[in-house]
Amino acid sequence: MVSISPAPRESRSIEPATVPGSIVGGLILPLAGFAVADWINPGWSPAETMISYYVHAPRGGWLIPLGVLVLAAASGTLTWLAAAYTRGGRAGLALLGAWTAALVVGGVFPADPPGRWDQPPSTAGALHGVAALLAFAVLPVAAVVLSRVWRRDPRWRPIAGGLSVLAALSVVAFVLFMVTFFDVQGGPALGVGPWATVTGLAERLMVWTYVGWLALAACGLRRIDREG
Repeated sequence: MVSISPAPRESRSIEPATVPGSIVGGLILPLAGFAVADWINPGWSPAETMISYYVHAPRGGWLIPLGVLVLAAASGTLTWLAAAYTRGGRAGLALLGAWTAALVVGGVFPADPPGRWDQPPSTAGALHGVAALLAFAVLPVAAVVLSRVWRRDPRWRPIAGGLSVLAALSVVAFVLFMVTFFDVQGGPALGVGPWATVTGLAERLMVWTYVGWLALAACGLRRIDREG
């Protein structure tokens, strides 16, 4: 009697040029687009105004939803590929998926114009706000969980330290942003110099930290695939 063993499950193969070219590029390009929106709207203060509000800026408003959706596409691709190179860590991958889904909603539904904290939000504005807060909250948790999981995996160990540092920074950045976010809703009291609030600056630092962790994770995938 011939014993037929089940065929081994195929692992996802990553072309070495694919990860840095598509994922890392998809993570960095939105940051460049947000910076361009800041630059071409000198009448708006990036330190005081959150990124989403620039959809209502005089110039380049389209850069914001496009950038968010590109970031979502890069994050979704990273999540899908990382699943094949992660032993355990399902909770972290699920949170990374939730970050991606929230970005899609936030990109499709625009924020309300700035300065309307005392008014009921529109439907689109409410959906955007909930999605944005969800995205901001789940990414640092996903980063912490996955960094701990990958630190125990020899394949990820060379970049585990960097991932852990960026995960910790993402938690700090999220807390700082939330402090400024709640402050501005009750009338800004944490102004710095000429800025009545630094919510926009805190948000940008948070987003850059998030993207840094995601980009390092993408580079880790490339390294693992190249080494087999």
